[in-house]
Amino acid sequence: MEPEFREGDIIVVDPYKKQEQNDYVVVCNADYESTLKQLKKYGKTRILHPLNPKYDDIELTKDGGHSLIGVVVEKRKRY
Repeated sequence: MEPEFREGDIIVVDPYKKQEQNDYVVVCNADYESTLKQLKKYGKTRILHPLNPKYDDIELTKDGGHSLIGVVVEKRKRY
C-alpha cells in the first residue's frame, strides 16, 4: 500500500473548515514547527495520529502547545 502523501506533493489547507474524524490536518507545535497529521476522535479526546508509524500519537489538550492550522482539502502532485 502506498503512503497517502509523498515528498514533493502540494497540499491545500483550509484554515476555516471544521475538523472531522480522520481528516488530515496541519498543526503547529510550541516550537512553531508545523507538521501533517491525521485527526482521530475518541469521545471528547482528540488525537494527532502520525503518518509515519515510527512516531507515537499525540493527544491534543488545551495547554499542550499544539495549534490546529487547518484541514487538508486537496493534494496535488507536481511533475
